[in-house]
Amino acid sequence: MKLRLFFIFFTFSIIKILATGQVPDRIIINNKEYKLLNNPLEKYFDEHPDEHPVYGNKDLKEGINEVTTIGTSSNHRGYIATFKIENNILSVVDIKILDVNSDKYEYISVFKKTFGDKKIELNYSGVLIVPQGKLIQSADFGYSSLYDKYQVITVQRDKIVKDKELDQEGFIKFKVDQFEGYKKTEKYKADVKKYLEDWNDSKKSDLSRENTRGMSKKEIAQLKKEYETPPNEEYIENFLFVIENLEDIIVDY
Repeated sequence: MKLRLFFIFFTFSIIKILATGQVPDRIIINNKEYKLLNNPLEKYFDEHPDEHPVYGNKDLKEGINEVTTIGTSSNHRGYIATFKIENNILSVVDIKILDVNSDKYEYISVFKKTFGDKKIELNYSGVLIVPQGKLIQSADFGYSSLYDKYQVITVQRDKIVKDKELDQEGFIKFKVDQFEGYKKTEKYKADVKKYLEDWNDSKKSDLSRENTRGMSKKEIAQLKKEYETPPNEEYIENFLFVIENLEDIIVDY
């Protein structure tokens, strides 16, 4: 299973069947800035939706409409946050959004406008992934590019409790262990169920009279053949391994 999942992990990027690669957040460690393959603010904004700088309504409440912003296909969350680890504590130090009022494709800081002068407690628990080595395999979806070295950092309520460098082999083992932990959760069961529901909805839509109108008998027969057999457990498992964000699944490494 581990070998199979390893190949799925990066070969999906070759066949390019999933979503656009995402612009990463940033993290400052020992005064050096790195890419961060997690988005710790997403949990914060789930609990404080009005404070989201793009999709919240805080600006509307305060009558502030100076900057028009949008999310993009390469940045679904709509912002780029910068975090910092200092004295073994994780904190957010900046947040930028795309300024579409500018002629240039540029991000502008809205940290002050978003959070004011208050101290932000993320209350974040999870495993942060910081690529440190050479890029081995580039991917066109999410954060699935493969590097030869990573810094893996476990956080409990904003406090760093473990920090370790992993090579490529160690990182893949860590990801597989995370996935095995995920498979034991109720969320995994719900995600599998939703995948099958979405598949059935797609089947119904694709084979509908409205969609097949104008198709030849041969084209319709081919489409029916594609939907002849529902995806099996192995296929769904591989898909979820690649697509799911498992940062809240804390395992040893």
